[in-house]
Amino acid sequence: MSAEGPTRLGEYTLLERLGHGGMAMVYRAERVGEAGFKKTVAIKRMIPQYRRDPSLLERFAAEARTNARLDHPNLVAVVDFGVKPEPYLVMEFVEGVPLATLLQRLVEQGQKLDIAAACFIGAEAAAGLDHAHRKRDAQGNPLGIVHRDVSPQNVLLSNEGAVKVSDFGLVKAADNVVQTGSGIPIGKLSYMAPEQAQHHEVDARADVFSLGVVIWEMLAMRVLIPHDDPVRAAQLLAECRFHPPSRYHPEVSPELDAIVMSCLTKDPTVRTPSAQAVGMSLREVLHEIAPGYGRDQLARLLGWAFPERGWQLDEPHETAAQPAPGERRSLPSAQIALAAMERASVPPDEPGVKTQVDVQKAQPLIHAPAVAPGPVVSAAPLPNAVGPAVPSAVGAAPSAAASKASSALPWLLAVIGFVAFLIVAIAVLLAVLYVSVDDDDSAATPPPPGSAVQDSAGAAVTTTRIETSVPAQVYSGPQHLGATPLDVTVTGLESELVVVLAPGHRPAVLRPLMLVGQQHFFVSLVPDPDPARAVYVRASSPGVAESRPRGESLGPVPGVVLVPPSRLGYGTEFGTHFDVRFDTGRVTPVTAACDPVRVCVVDAGGG
Repeated sequence: MSAEGPTRLGEYTLLERLGHGGMAMVYRAERVGEAGFKKTVAIKRMIPQYRRDPSLLERFAAEARTNARLDHPNLVAVVDFGVKPEPYLVMEFVEGVPLATLLQRLVEQGQKLDIAAACFIGAEAAAGLDHAHRKRDAQGNPLGIVHRDVSPQNVLLSNEGAVKVSDFGLVKAADNVVQTGSGIPIGKLSYMAPEQAQHHEVDARADVFSLGVVIWEMLAMRVLIPHDDPVRAAQLLAECRFHPPSRYHPEVSPELDAIVMSCLTKDPTVRTPSAQAVGMSLREVLHEIAPGYGRDQLARLLGWAFPERGWQLDEPHETAAQPAPGERRSLPSAQIALAAMERASVPPDEPGVKTQVDVQKAQPLIHAPAVAPGPVVSAAPLPNAVGPAVPSAVGAAPSAAASKASSALPWLLAVIGFVAFLIVAIAVLLAVLYVSVDDDDSAATPPPPGSAVQDSAGAAVTTTRIETSVPAQVYSGPQHLGATPLDVTVTGLESELVVVLAPGHRPAVLRPLMLVGQQHFFVSLVPDPDPARAVYVRASSPGVAESRPRGESLGPVPGVVLVPPSRLGYGTEFGTHFDVRFDTGRVTPVTAACDPVRVCVVDAGGG
């Protein structure tokens, strides 16, 4: 390490190198303070040959400025920045591994990443990115922060199950005026959005594309865009014709396919508009397939994948392990901590002041064992560290000024109460007038998409505009709502799934909760020459639709299920064959000729 520079930067001692990137190296470091205080951090320092380039130095400083504005549990926090003896950035130390390392370990073991884990990691990373994208300055102006380098290497997984996006070194922000140069690549081509690869202006949707690539790779467990073939990578980005992850992982649902493919749309104007929308959709799927999946489950996955690191968690029914008495005695003494604080509180070389340290020199402290038998004896009070004793105010006679203040207090409280009453009365009057005017205006003006109003029963009514990548038809259960773009009222849809159908495309199934609060909801439909049929199964008792002959679950009934097409008889007509297995055990076969662009309605009876 000495060949690379000093082993100490400011108040931090470098312990080991963790890794390096295009223009910087990252170290595990430690800051040691008074009274046994220790804090482990990560320090980023520039590679020596780049420290002489003014533009790169400014970019390094810009990274520090941008990170200082961000504060979110899904982002690696920056805690300090220094320039002597060289520029360095101090960040929180995340005990864990990058997502890339986890994926590589699973590939080596011949394992797939659990779909629930992929959804959780993607949703957490999306939350951190959304915080950065929506950040504003002190005047309320958007900063326009874009990460521009979202990749599995920059998504850190802690041994406690936390997900944190790191390395905003290539960030684009309003206060970062550094231009690309000096031969340093801006981002990884295999995770770049098409507009970024073509050096066009980028916004938050570029990070949405990169996050989509990361999620695709977690689900498919393979590389989407080759890392070692720039020509092929550029060609794929120019076309953006990707297979859905379910092609390589059949357990991926059509709904999850649609979420990922919407992120990977070439045109930013039809791409999923925000990281927040990506996170909401992923959490909806996660709640459906693995309710309650969170940090504990991810931490257990990491403990299983990396047994050599000792990250295994205690089981929920076990009490956390406690230190032995010998380990307790190794902790810093409270008296040592008090002495350190006394030294810090007294100005140096102040004449006539006897400090606590001086007293300790004359009367050495005797430390009791960690567990001492016998009765508890109260400790003697510490001698005054500074100056003469201050007389107690308890029991002293009140002064004349105090008597006057106490006699005037009731009058003062009465005046304050009267003023407060007037303010409340005026506020109530203004509120009544405002509501009456607002009611008149709302009656004359229809609500815009995404707004909430009150119906006659007082319930909230929300409208959302559904837009699609190709012209499509929208259904709520068996009810046809209309063609896209379509404004729908979400209230009243809670009991039925929303189905979006287009010729030659895979059906998209949405839960109404995904539409609540969204002004615009974009659905990217996945091309499919022979898509599944959307079937609404009427039934008088609950059950499950199963494919024939494999018996795979298609979903609960009554309700909408997606059924793979099959040939009816020996003709050219395609339709659906499946069974409905009721909870009572009764099985009802169902056969119907279904139009791929309409929701087919069948009656399965009851169990």
